[in-house]
Amino acid sequence: MSQTLSEIFDTIKTAREGYGILDLFPAECDGWDSILDEEIELTPTWWINEERQRRGTGVPVDLGLSVLWSSRNVGAASGELPGLYAGWGDHTGRQMSTNPDNYPTSNPPDDIGGTEHDIAREMWAETWRLPTRAEMEELIQQCQWVWTVINGIPGAQIIGRNGASIFLPAAGDRYGDGYEDAYFFGRYWTSELRTDNGENRRAFALEFSQMGPEIVSLVRHMGMSIRPVLEK
Repeated sequence: MSQTLSEIFDTIKTAREGYGILDLFPAECDGWDSILDEEIELTPTWWINEERQRRGTGVPVDLGLSVLWSSRNVGAASGELPGLYAGWGDHTGRQMSTNPDNYPTSNPPDDIGGTEHDIAREMWAETWRLPTRAEMEELIQQCQWVWTVINGIPGAQIIGRNGASIFLPAAGDRYGDGYEDAYFFGRYWTSELRTDNGENRRAFALEFSQMGPEIVSLVRHMGMSIRPVLEK
């Protein structure tokens, strides 16, 4: 049994909202040599939505940038809440140590995005991950930032070129078991370590206030907000 390419695409289209595993049979389809020789597994949209709800995952928002941004922080029940505070490289969000060697080691990788040290990937799965420094810069440079208050929580409304927006609460940070700068500053980790001049005790982060956003480097053991991105 074989199917033409058009028949294969019709089968995929029909099954996109359905139940999972498809057996497709391409063989010299429409004049092309076979490019597929194994069954294709599709994940239906309803299952993805249910799994995201179970994990507490945010909704992907397209701001017209290179990646999709989550509608809320890791650990937050809604977009204006802080969620959990995690040190850089702490995939559990429970580490309270002020020793940077515990985040995650004394010699960490230069980029933890999508690895076992990435709390977004560990908690939300799919291709959710910490944003890179370049993706944070893109968020700053290609979006409009408006300081506002939602349900009593100050923060930044970030409006993309296409009119879509996300809200980043100004949740401050956690140092050990103490919290500081809530409602005045927002601090969000990127996936990248600072490595210049032998430096590795710091990682890059987004910091913003009413004065605007910037990229800074902060000690890895600071607990900060996590706003994941998803590959398009």
